[in-house]
Amino acid sequence: MDNLDKVRKLIPLWYAHRKWAEKLLVRVFDLKSAEEILKPEHRGNNPIPGTNWMYRTHGVGVDIYRTADVGGIDFDFNKTDPDEWRLQVFFEKQYNEGNLPFAEYRELYEDEGLLQCFIKMALEGGTL
Repeated sequence: MDNLDKVRKLIPLWYAHRKWAEKLLVRVFDLKSAEEILKPEHRGNNPIPGTNWMYRTHGVGVDIYRTADVGGIDFDFNKTDPDEWRLQVFFEKQYNEGNLPFAEYRELYEDEGLLQCFIKMALEGGTL
């Protein structure tokens, strides 16, 4: 599998994690929609009760994580699709969590410029 294919595989994983994160917030905080986590009473950096996850609200989005660079997903409620920055952060979190094969993804993890290039290509539907 080439680097472009590896990055393309991240995109459906990003959507699945976003859906999981939204369901988690709704269930744990008894919200009508996940976006309600942005209400003043939920804002900030807080644990998600009954889990080993944390969340941090920001602007129109939320970051769900175990530790700063491990696991979870960061997304904005006003964007249904990942952008280059969010997909790169997602990649790093998933790699650090061990959800991506280290040997297979190491080259992309160790070369930020290469990763950014392939993320851009994957999001634009480009080919090699």
